[in-house]
Amino acid sequence: MSKILTIAVREYRAMVGTKAFIVSMVMMPILMFAGIIAMELFKDVGQTKQRKLAIIDHSGHFVVAIQNAAEVRSKMMQTANESEADEDRPEMPGFVEEEYLIEVIEPDSVDDDFRFELSDRIRNQELYAFIEIPANVLSLEPDADTNVKFFAEDSAISLARGWVREVVGAVSKQLRLTESGLDADQLAKFQKYNRAVSVVGQGLMEKSSDGSIVGSDEKDVLLTLFLPMGIMMFMFMVIFMASQPMLESVLEEKSQRIAEVLLGSANPFQLMMGKLLGTVAGSLTIFTIYLGGVYAIAAYRDWTDLIPLELVPWFLVFQITGVLFYAAIFMSVGASVSQLKEAQSLLLPVWMMLMAPMFVWYMIVRDPQGPIAIVLSFFPPTAPTTMVLRLATGQSIPIWQPIIALLATLLSTVIIVILAGRIFRVGILWQGKTPKVSEIMKWAILGE
Repeated sequence: MSKILTIAVREYRAMVGTKAFIVSMVMMPILMFAGIIAMELFKDVGQTKQRKLAIIDHSGHFVVAIQNAAEVRSKMMQTANESEADEDRPEMPGFVEEEYLIEVIEPDSVDDDFRFELSDRIRNQELYAFIEIPANVLSLEPDADTNVKFFAEDSAISLARGWVREVVGAVSKQLRLTESGLDADQLAKFQKYNRAVSVVGQGLMEKSSDGSIVGSDEKDVLLTLFLPMGIMMFMFMVIFMASQPMLESVLEEKSQRIAEVLLGSANPFQLMMGKLLGTVAGSLTIFTIYLGGVYAIAAYRDWTDLIPLELVPWFLVFQITGVLFYAAIFMSVGASVSQLKEAQSLLLPVWMMLMAPMFVWYMIVRDPQGPIAIVLSFFPPTAPTTMVLRLATGQSIPIWQPIIALLATLLSTVIIVILAGRIFRVGILWQGKTPKVSEIMKWAILGE
């Protein structure tokens, strides 16, 4: 036992006592959550772009309204830029604030050749987009072409397209109202008193420590979706950062014949178990550092009530089993090959299993009791990430499910460690050509 602990301490120091470990601790969350971090950093940084729009109005009803709307928007943006306090700024949709300059084109001169010329102007950055409004845009005939056409290089995602749709829609509504003969003032009064009834999502009622019944705050949609995803990504990071070094460590010791020296003082089982214990200790260090950092930030922003501390015990037990499971596989692969590129092809299916819950995380969050969630929870390679994802949703998960998932993962981990130990024992001294998969399987089953 003393040899195992000695090897574990050595492996732990080799894992956490390097500059690479510190760099990876800093870079990993940045790489995983770069988009969210960038949005938070630059949320208050705005920029204004001028977009020149050409309007071709065959109906003759919308040009003036679009010009007026563009002028109003420009004045609002000018007022916003002159405001010193953020709370005085009018709300403008989109990260990039767009100011629209309108160029009116007489519809009589428009044909396909002219449309091609306008398209060239867009390609040459002289024009951002041109909009063509058909003459029968207000027609109620089922076969009539009433679509307003928006031509731009980024027409599918353009903010200007949405702005044009809103302006044209408002004018169309007013024109149809006038044509129908309805009293606009009466209709506006009716709409004022006919506001839509909102349905607010609330959490379930709970009983406090003094026995009183208390309600919960309104559920935040983004928090409900992305908090479980963040916890699942945290589990993935811990397993990845703890398991990946095992491959490189074993491969290095094998290629440099260090393993042969170590095996002179300890048998393969002691060497492998020491490495696994050191890896688990390293993963707990990663967990503690990240959890402490997250809690400090949450305390600073007064978000501590958002951290599901009741999930920590489940996270820890699934983390330990997940690290043991994958670290054992990585060690056995490292012992079987001679070069890192040879290991990559063997590890691809392993990575696919670990990452599988990431491909369906949204479906699992929407339906934690669905068949996909349950199957992935009871499949040991995906159980650690899937189970913490389901538990983090805050929905009622029958207690027997995480217990069964944990027992299945523990049993599979024991089997994997035993099989990996057999592969490690033979492979660590294997030299020459890379063994075939069938040979590795033979090592795992027969131990020779």
